Amino acid sequence: MRIHRLIPALAALTISALTLSACAPTSNEPQSKRVAVMVSGVGSVSPFTTPTEGCATGLSAGTTDSHIREYLIADGIDIYTAPVALGPTEVPASATEAEGGPYGDCPTQPSADLTIDSIGSVFTGGEHLAAFVNHLHDEFGVTEVDFIAHSLGGIFTRNAIKTLQDANSPVTVRSLTTLGSPWEPVMLANPPYDPPTACDGNQVCEEIVTQLAAIESVHQIVDFFQPESFDTWTAKQKGVLDDIPVTLVAGTYFTKVDGRTDKWPNDGYVQYSAATARNVSDAVLPIRSCFVEPFTHSAYTSAMLGEAPETGITWNDQTGMIVAHAIRSAGTDQQLPNRLGCPTPL
Repeated sequence: MRIHRLIPALAALTISALTLSACAPTSNEPQSKRVAVMVSGVGSVSPFTTPTEGCATGLSAGTTDSHIREYLIADGIDIYTAPVALGPTEVPASATEAEGGPYGDCPTQPSADLTIDSIGSVFTGGEHLAAFVNHLHDEFGVTEVDFIAHSLGGIFTRNAIKTLQDANSPVTVRSLTTLGSPWEPVMLANPPYDPPTACDGNQVCEEIVTQLAAIESVHQIVDFFQPESFDTWTAKQKGVLDDIPVTLVAGTYFTKVDGRTDKWPNDGYVQYSAATARNVSDAVLPIRSCFVEPFTHSAYTSAMLGEAPETGITWNDQTGMIVAHAIRSAGTDQQLPNRLGCPTPL
């Protein structure tokens, strides 16, 4: 079920002159500024960082964002990490490993209304992310963004994109790359709070479901992923991504012989079919390509298994290469067939 790597084939179609910022403006043309923005997911804590300022101690941008941030900066791509906290609050000034770090001595963190609550409403999270992007425009001159979204960060981001479009934001979204993000009802939430049934025997998944069930505010996220409510939301997303190329990266660390095809393979949180938007219509996702790698959902998931962090989807250079290419090729994707590297719908 593993899909072959597509980067060499895709790279041949990349326009050599394409860069992350627009050409030098004429005297009558305002200068554009294009940057990447990374968004982490459920239960995460990620500090705000800029292309030139990260956290001075510990991980430069917390557990989820640090590796991709550092990979892209080394590759010449400017990236900001969106502030994400546990609860409706600002990101803490420092954090231990158990709290999303270790990190400390970070840039001044934005206010709570510009911060995503990683265990709160996906709609409010999207609104706060949209406000944060507009903040980047006002404070840093950002005019174009390439989103990189991990896990539930993909839902926050898709809500934010619609919010930006509805409000005629001065910031244009150039591309979206999702890492282990659910585009279909995720297995952890279907059915809710029933680990053996939801996870089809995956013990890591069962432990995660048990942990999430103990957090009262997460219940609204689980309810959001019930098929009826999720399908209603998805229908409202038609047209949002019409001009935005989307790259989907799925992790398939966990496999099971004769396992349920709607559950396996998976990364511990999100199943292959959901991460690759297998049954999502072209009306919702018209410009897509997929990459499938044997990753876990996160460095945290890998730690649960006693595995090295680079087995996690956000801690591997292969993911960094996919993300960098997705950003640089945005604008040439329309030359490619849709669903390149993606599984056939069931």
